[in-house]
Amino acid sequence: MKILHTIASLHPDTGGPARSVPGLASAATRHGAEIHLWADDLPDFIEAPKGVTLHRGELPDLPGLDLVHDHGVWLPLNHKVARWATSRNIPRMVSPRGMLEPWAINHNKWKKKIAWWLYQKNDLQSAVALHATAQSEADQFQNLGFHQKIPIIPNGIDLPSVPRPAHSQKTVLFLSRIHPKKGLPMWVEVWKKVAPRDWKMRIVGPDEAGHTEEIRQAVHHAGFEKSWDFEGPLEGEEKLAALSSADLFVLPTYSENFGIVVAEALALGTPVITTTGTPWEGLHTHRCGWWVDPTVDSLAQAFSEAIQCEERSAMGQRGSQWVREEFAWDAIGQRMVKAYEEILNGH
Repeated sequence: MKILHTIASLHPDTGGPARSVPGLASAATRHGAEIHLWADDLPDFIEAPKGVTLHRGELPDLPGLDLVHDHGVWLPLNHKVARWATSRNIPRMVSPRGMLEPWAINHNKWKKKIAWWLYQKNDLQSAVALHATAQSEADQFQNLGFHQKIPIIPNGIDLPSVPRPAHSQKTVLFLSRIHPKKGLPMWVEVWKKVAPRDWKMRIVGPDEAGHTEEIRQAVHHAGFEKSWDFEGPLEGEEKLAALSSADLFVLPTYSENFGIVVAEALALGTPVITTTGTPWEGLHTHRCGWWVDPTVDSLAQAFSEAIQCEERSAMGQRGSQWVREEFAWDAIGQRMVKAYEEILNGH
């Protein structure tokens, strides 16, 4: 079975898919699939994932290609991949990666309406399958009128072991793209409402469209410069150190199809506060965090409870155990290869 994964960019600053797609591709090779990966934006420093053939330049013509697995929607590039696969009579599977969620559809709404009627709706209808990372995302596909096969397979994560350092400064960490959908203006209001004493807020991640400056201004007007740090993006060991040293991880987002950084924080033993805009209801089930509505009042209540909670360490341990059991890449790769087989047999 020969599969070609396609994605707009593998640059780390573009968000979760730049990490999850290579991880998925490599995991699938461990279960017998021949995997190729092509990205339109492929920086020179990006190396091929283990077991995967990485392609640069134009879309590669691969003899005997069984399936194209495209990641993302809306971009002209995704339309190009759809046309390319159709012209070669190669079945195509699409992972929208959260880009069909209601918040995402309504962001730059008119541009997306035009794209929807010009090509996007037809491109999705012509796909043999749509991949969802959670049941809520699968439900949204059906709400939009798509009823082809929808395998529900979460993202996996790498599971490094990083010791949790002892420290005196209590820290809340936000680590993600600094983008309007992530809810940081709302979190400024939460901090104002809760007024935590002796806590530090770390904002880590790449800027998108100047949104960092908007948050800086909000922090300035609220008088939080001494307690809020803006650090830019972190990768590798520095990123792992930030996640493992935080007392709380927060993602006050309006919309995520998965939120891979939530899993990464949990894996490293850090309790999480996030919203019902993510599919992380398991935070309640496994007693390792707070899953609340994306409103100032709901987040403020969760934050107040979290900073007073005496069992944050135990919550972190429960979260780490849960994630390591359920989201290891090897199991995710096996499930995806099985989905490929079912799709191709049905096609």
